[in-house]
Amino acid sequence: MLTRRETILGGALTLMWSGCACADMAGGALGFGCMLAPAEAERLLAVATEPQLFDSADDTPIPSSGDRTFDYALAQTLSRLTDMFGVLPGFCFYDDSASAGAYATNATRMKKADGTVFYGKRYLAGHLRAAESPEAMVTATCAHEFGHIVQYKHGIDLSKGQPTAKRQELHADFFAGYFAGARKLQKPDYPAAVFAVSRHDIGDFSTGKDHHGTPDERVAAVVRGFDVAYRERRNFADAIQIGVNYASRL
Repeated sequence: MLTRRETILGGALTLMWSGCACADMAGGALGFGCMLAPAEAERLLAVATEPQLFDSADDTPIPSSGDRTFDYALAQTLSRLTDMFGVLPGFCFYDDSASAGAYATNATRMKKADGTVFYGKRYLAGHLRAAESPEAMVTATCAHEFGHIVQYKHGIDLSKGQPTAKRQELHADFFAGYFAGARKLQKPDYPAAVFAVSRHDIGDFSTGKDHHGTPDERVAAVVRGFDVAYRERRNFADAIQIGVNYASRL
């Protein structure tokens, strides 16, 4: 079990900024799906500030949304993801004014980190304007990106030999669904359905390499992950392999 101090030192509760954001990711798609190669991530990591350390549970994370309550809730969510998924990524916002989105990479500049999750400021603002459960919309994105960090840590590459990133992306959606199911067990009124809605809304019918899955495929992946956690009560180690088996058939 990771201690709270190890979690903070690793960066899961740290929001890194250069001024107000990391570098602008201008000029086209990067990486494969929403996973960045280390060289691509370096443009963002190079301008990120060093992580700050918060020793007290009452310390407020670096302001991001302008809403202190939300910022603290986000830090708690990242901590839950760290505990449940067994990964310790850094977390960073970036300027996504050119193209809204979120990314994960195995590149890192922080000790004990398993990679880095980048969340676009514009993407975040859109989620915070959601009509239903905006916090759950943000969590769904974080859970998906943390799912990619799990893939990096365990050497899972479902896109090898594939024309698109679909299998890898749907596997990350499966992890998001698993997190929603586990939270539903802990908190019966947790808005788990929002996770499926969030993935449906960004499903696509692209034939390019960045194809993430159709709306129906993305919802199905979330639902399968949810069932593994909520109905089958499987532990996360089992869920990793169940998710691999599921996505490999798609």
